[in-house]
Amino acid sequence: MAKAETLYIGVDLGTFRSVVVSSEKHEEEVLTVIGTPKDSIAKNFLRRDVLFGEEALKNRLALNLYRPLEHGVIKDSPEDKKFIAHFINHMINLTDPESYGRVVAVIGAPAEASHVDKTAIFDAAAGTVNACMIISEPFAVAYALDMLEHTIVVDIGAGTTDICRVYGTIPSPEDQLHLNSCGDVIDSMLIQEIQRKYAGAQITKDMARRWKEQHSFTSTSPPDDPIIVEFSIEGKAMSLDITDCMQVACEEIIAPIVANIKELLSESNPEYHDQFRQNIILAGGGSAIRGLGASLEELLADMGEIEVHIVEDPVQLGALGGLRLAQEVPEEYWKNLTISD
Repeated sequence: MAKAETLYIGVDLGTFRSVVVSSEKHEEEVLTVIGTPKDSIAKNFLRRDVLFGEEALKNRLALNLYRPLEHGVIKDSPEDKKFIAHFINHMINLTDPESYGRVVAVIGAPAEASHVDKTAIFDAAAGTVNACMIISEPFAVAYALDMLEHTIVVDIGAGTTDICRVYGTIPSPEDQLHLNSCGDVIDSMLIQEIQRKYAGAQITKDMARRWKEQHSFTSTSPPDDPIIVEFSIEGKAMSLDITDCMQVACEEIIAPIVANIKELLSESNPEYHDQFRQNIILAGGGSAIRGLGASLEELLADMGEIEVHIVEDPVQLGALGGLRLAQEVPEEYWKNLTISD
């Protein structure tokens, strides 16, 4: 059977979850985690040198776990670059690239990684693709939505929040801000607030993350009923109200995001301030926090008339933007865009 001429791929390298989509309808989501066997016994039991995603978490007691983009950047060491290469190759291989004559990929990464670690990401992909472009995740979101004209994207992920000013071209580092106010901060604050309220509460970060995904909210959109969850206090099973704890945790990230939106907006060309104020996009997993868009509009109101748009598909949108870009950028631009700063 003859190979198809070209396979186009869009990859979103998230700090918690990564997504790959292709022109041939591949759609895969993988937790951004890698596991390697702790010893020879574990290696013989698992019969593999590297495990990825849910499978790595399932076998985590026998593995050394590593999150290659935990803080939005790749550490500058041979081991770290090896891990990100393993993960990127795994994501691309999920699209069955060997079945096609040519493979072209656009990889979206956290804003900081897309500039600082561009070479590491490109080198990691070089073994499985013929052409590759690295872009920031916020720009991929704007491209997917066809909102490239004077837009501010706020991409709230697990390990980073990236805020990006978009105005019809690939953003420069000066157009982007990288914050630690993110999903992980909410999880940690939620644990802290619950343990302050209920002495002896035994809670893991995974428990906090699940509760956040189910019940997160801000003061502009409170729940109709109390948030009751189950956890142990000194080994005793309890069902307790964490509503106030959830609100405090979710609102922990708001002030830094507001301050940085104001900074990017105020430093933009003043002729386009009105457009930027009307085109603020809230994306990433954090966009699912109920009431967050309204809270941002309320706190940014002193800048003028503000409109925050919340994306409908925060999980796949960045990868879909990468795929669209891969299919639309003329061939002659690939080399220059791949190596540009």
